[in-house]
Amino acid sequence: MRSRRFQSRPELEEPRPAREPRLAAASLLLLGLLLGLAGALYYAWVVDPVSYTAASPARLSDQFKAEYILLVSQSYAADGNWALAQRRLAALNDPAIAQTVAVQLDRYLRTGQSAVVVRNLAVLAERLGASGPAVDLFAPTPEPGTATPTPEAGNATATPTLFPTPTTTRRPTSTPFPTLTPTSRPSPTVPPVYRLLSQERVCDPGAPAPRIEVEVVDALLEPLPGVEVLVQWEGGSDHFFTGFRPEQGPGYGDFTMSPDISYSVVIAEGSPTISGLRVENCDEEEGGLAGGWRLTFQNTVVFQETPTPEASTFMLSIAHPGVYFRYVLIFR
Repeated sequence: MRSRRFQSRPELEEPRPAREPRLAAASLLLLGLLLGLAGALYYAWVVDPVSYTAASPARLSDQFKAEYILLVSQSYAADGNWALAQRRLAALNDPAIAQTVAVQLDRYLRTGQSAVVVRNLAVLAERLGASGPAVDLFAPTPEPGTATPTPEAGNATATPTLFPTPTTTRRPTSTPFPTLTPTSRPSPTVPPVYRLLSQERVCDPGAPAPRIEVEVVDALLEPLPGVEVLVQWEGGSDHFFTGFRPEQGPGYGDFTMSPDISYSVVIAEGSPTISGLRVENCDEEEGGLAGGWRLTFQNTVVFQETPTPEASTFMLSIAHPGVYFRYVLIFR
């Protein structure tokens, strides 16, 4: 017999199927949170957004609070109702409302707001008890009150006096005269309130940038604060006031110049227009740096009243180029 040899063959292993990737529990939780947040935002902003009605001014942002204070100042300037203005400002729930209005006034001055806006805010700040250079310059000085006559002591009884009945008397008819037609005369030209005293170059190596420096004085050469100066150039304009640089003097103000721009300067109340002001290089002995300009304006007419017990005295100072005259008028 033949013996059969059985050779062992390795068993063929069947391939195992690949496992599918599974999301971890933490990833599912994070995905659910993101979907829930997105749905909540969509519902709150689109489906049913929150709408505020009759909200208090105290809930406004700082920008809208500033606009609210500006509207209150304009309303008070229009009607003069101080009680209503106080109630409107009290709605802001600001314990330092006077300081808030004063800070807003300074910010409006730096940003170049109109003179009407600045004046209304200054009046409101003054009524609230705020103080400062801007309030002192732009708030109007209260006029002295007129004394109310008081009746004398005693209860005097007025006795009526009977007058005779007037008798009508016929007057003779007057002869009409020819009517004279008035001839219109040309009105005289009003001179400007300010005149230019001097114009000179400024070469200051320590200045950060070339400037237009303006000094304003009165007829007696005393500094004048609070004078509005207009600066104009092609395509733009700006303005500033004197008196906001105390270290330079109460009548001083300046404006920063830019190269390659021609400026014109004029006093808002009336003065000759000074044009052609540009940034120009100074001489070599002065450093050769870019320089600015210094303008000095003088108020030509200033009235001063000096009350005396016996008479009323008015002093009129009239400034002319190179000299000024002073007249004293006494009315008895």
